[in-house]
Parts: sequence; C-alpha cells; structure tokens
Amino acid sequence: MEFSGFRIGHREDFRLATGCTVFLFDVPNVAVASVCGGAPGGRELPALFPGRLVQGVDAIVLSGGSALGLRCAEGVVTFLRERKRGFATRVARIPIVAQAVIYDLEIGEVAFPEAEWGYEAASLADCRTKEGTVGVGTGATVGKMYGMPWAMKGGFGAGEARTPEGTIWAFVVTNCLGNVYDPASGVCLAGSRGKEGPPSTFPFLNTTLAVVVFELLLSREELLSLVPVVHSALAGCIRPFGTLYDGDTLFLVAFGKVVPRNYLLLVEGIYHAITEATTNSVKKASPLGGIPACMVQ
Repeated sequence: MEFSGFRIGHREDFRLATGCTVFLFDVPNVAVASVCGGAPGGRELPALFPGRLVQGVDAIVLSGGSALGLRCAEGVVTFLRERKRGFATRVARIPIVAQAVIYDLEIGEVAFPEAEWGYEAASLADCRTKEGTVGVGTGATVGKMYGMPWAMKGGFGAGEARTPEGTIWAFVVTNCLGNVYDPASGVCLAGSRGKEGPPSTFPFLNTTLAVVVFELLLSREELLSLVPVVHSALAGCIRPFGTLYDGDTLFLVAFGKVVPRNYLLLVEGIYHAITEATTNSVKKASPLGGIPACMVQ
C-alpha cells in the first residue's frame, strides 16, 4: 500500500518489546481526536477537540510505554523544528504533535520509547508502511480478559478504501481487552485463550488506537460526525470495545480538494478500511515474548 500527503515511520526494539510509530503530514489538513475509552494516555489531544484554535496537525505519534512513552513526541517536535515546520507565531513555529499511547509494559522488559526513538522514526518516515509486530504494535497484545498469560499478539495494521471521490486510509493498533474477529466470517482471529475462571483483577492494560486519513475536503465538524462510524467499525471487529479499562483513542485527518457527495460511500469506505486494518493488525503479527500470534490467514 502506498499513500500520499503523509508519511509513516517506525522504531522498535524486539528485546524490550516496545516501539513507536510517527505519522508526518506534509500538507495542510484538518484533524480531530476522540477518546472512546476510560483509560487514555495522550499529548495535545485537547488541541484537536471542538472549538480549538489549531485546525490541523504536523504529526501524530503512537507509542508504547504507557504515560512513560509520552517523551517520544519530543523527538518528533525537534525533528519538525529543525525543518521549520509548525504553527506560525511572530517569534517561532510551534509543531503541533499529538500523541496517544498503549500499555505494553508487561511484555518484554519494563521499557518505553525515548525522545530519540521519535526522532528516528520521523527520519525513517516513508509513503509505505510495514504491518504487524512493528513500531507501536511491537508490544501490543489482545484478549486480556483473563490476564496476560492467556493473551495473544496484537499489532499495527493498515487498510485502504478507494472511493470515486478520494482514498480513505485507516491504521489500527490493537492492544485491546477484547478479542479480534473477522466480521465477515465471525471467526476469532486472536483473543483470550482462557476458558475458565474469573476475569483479570487488573484489567487496566488495554488500548485500541486508530488513525483514519481522508483524501477529501472535510471540515472539522464533518470529521466529528464520522467518529461514531469509526467507533462502530472497530466495535464490529473488537469485542468488547471502548470499555472503562480501554484507553481507545481515534484520530481523523482530512486533506484534499474534493468535497464528498455521497455520504454512504464514505461510510462504506470507513468500514472497509477499518476492518482491513484491524484484521491485518493481528493476522500480520508475529509471536514475541512468549505471546503467540494469530494462526488464521
């Protein structure tokens, strides 16, 4: 898959079982963020809420390390400042870098991405991307209802939908409490391997992150109206989704010159791209740290 208008870079460490993924936006855009779960971790998310001055982003960072991984974005800020990118003020350009994190501290060593990781990922950004156990998806796991001993590997996945008016790209990180299903067949692709016993007594380990990019001319209000569609598409693949114990965070970014005329084609494209990205995130993941990966291709 290739894309234009933005680039993606990854940095990971398989021994530490964590990593980060950086989205660099090369063109002016409109962006919103939505927190759907009860345990989020992030940076600059309020700047992308309704009624804020700044309309777009220079970069979005997704990382492991929970709140300890928030330092990763500082490396991306440095990268952008060196290239004189950012929101223009009278004395300086301020890079707008939003970030969301996943909790992956219980796989591999207790480690988190540092600022230099973000800088390196930004330096490696390209108009193509790897999928699976890469970047922010390195330490991602799914199906943790009964605890980590019964979990399976999550990861980073990409999906694409081409409409007559423009392309929709979706990128999903599955690190969820729930299981991941193929909604077309109903088959569980990856999830809890525990069959008995009570749910985990410490379920605060979970997050699904999604970045959806539209090659279309959409306002911030129109993007906000599409957030429930993205949420619904994710809920069709992940069960349960958006719980109190998930830090689910969505980013929607739009750029382009074509105003979409057919809303239903837009909705259909979101469902297709999100489903492809979510299922790819586990189907393309590799075992790591004793956590098995999906066997269904």
